[in-house]
Amino acid sequence: MTADGREPSLQARFNAEVWRAGRYLSQYDRRDLHPAEALMLARHREHFSRRVLDVGCGAGRILRYLVALGADAHGVDISPRMVEHCRALFPALDIRIGDVRSLPESAHGAFDVVLLSDNLLDVLDDAERRSALADIRGLLAEGGLLVFSSHNLWARDHRGSAPGERRAGRLGLLLDRPPRWTLRAIGGLPRRRANRRLLGPHQSRAVDHAIVNDAAHDYSLLHYYISRGAQERQLAQLGLRLIEVLEFDGTSVPAGADGRGGSLYYVATPTG
Repeated sequence: MTADGREPSLQARFNAEVWRAGRYLSQYDRRDLHPAEALMLARHREHFSRRVLDVGCGAGRILRYLVALGADAHGVDISPRMVEHCRALFPALDIRIGDVRSLPESAHGAFDVVLLSDNLLDVLDDAERRSALADIRGLLAEGGLLVFSSHNLWARDHRGSAPGERRAGRLGLLLDRPPRWTLRAIGGLPRRRANRRLLGPHQSRAVDHAIVNDAAHDYSLLHYYISRGAQERQLAQLGLRLIEVLEFDGTSVPAGADGRGGSLYYVATPTG
């Protein structure tokens, strides 16, 4: 149950179960940055060197860079295993178990940056997402930055629209991978089919967003997808002004454009 007494959505319950287990620690124990992340850390270095909250800090991928920038870095993650791992890596940091749906319970004070990487916000449905964004706005210091990535609905709607193209793309992917990867993928087919049967019926489409059972982690998750324009309007409704939008390769996505990548990075700040 969330801080306001609401029961979590079916989407949030399924997704939280996956992430709370911490099964993907080794997969997320990396040091790489997307070009967009590196660009934002450099462009907004002054903000990132102050008080920063990394929501969904995982195995500490971005915490490493915040520490290097001299930030007063704080981490929150739903997985006890991820939190334990980060505490071992960064014993001087304040890293807590917490849920994006109830951030004020685990994050206190004002932050110069609240960061949600790896499409973390997309584990929530529309109402929960808006509630979380409102909570985050309340945690931002004057002039602070909200930095997050999200699945791009426009790109999903417009890629590989012909069934033949989709089949050819999947076959090409299998042929381009090492044999060991292909065998593992084939071995995981029963699990993926079971997840699709379980979660596929819970997909939905609204005017400005969609809930999609995509291929991530063998179709075990339901993700929120939104277009750039709809995301800008959503932020404005919650008192947040969009500063910039980037493709993961660092290319700017200006107002009126859609962005071609499967996910986009957003930077916003409170309007008042």
